[in-house]
Amino acid sequence: MSKTSWTLVAVMVAALIYMGAVRLYQVYNRYAQQAAAEAAANANGFTFQNVPVSLAAPQPEPVSKPVAFAPAQSAIFLESAPLSDVQKTQQAQDTISSILDDYKQDPALQQFNKDLSAATQGSAADLGALSGVELVKILKENPQVSQVVQQHMQNPEFAKTIQQIFTNPQFIQSVQQLQGAALAQPPAAEPKKTE
Repeated sequence: MSKTSWTLVAVMVAALIYMGAVRLYQVYNRYAQQAAAEAAANANGFTFQNVPVSLAAPQPEPVSKPVAFAPAQSAIFLESAPLSDVQKTQQAQDTISSILDDYKQDPALQQFNKDLSAATQGSAADLGALSGVELVKILKENPQVSQVVQQHMQNPEFAKTIQQIFTNPQFIQSVQQLQGAALAQPPAAEPKKTE
């Protein structure tokens, strides 16, 4: 035989060995998968001569016992003692002062406070004085206060600031506390006259 023939025989033998090895690998792989499936099926419990054995401790039967009825307890809240009228008045004044302090840098409100002080000769230094108990007294002694208010309400910046202050619920509650509910409510709008 020639050298070429020996080479071809060697290639064929190598191919046969390779195909046989692939076939053996496939058979082994199927066998391993079957063994894994059987092991998983038998993993549910240990067996002793094909008798399932459970290693878990047996659970005792639940025993029902009578329970005494306990009525629901009502909630108990600890509260402070109610404030006296003097303390309520002081708290309302402090709240109004605190709210107005938030707006003390507003230029429109500063100008209003200056004009108000000038119109009342210093008896009403700022908007806080008009929110207090002495509102009626200040308006009776100084009728020019209403003109100062009307003049400044034409300024949109001042009107916006006043709206922010007067819509604050704490401010409203404090004014009601100081002036009484009747004075704190806005007056009803007058019907327009037709000509």
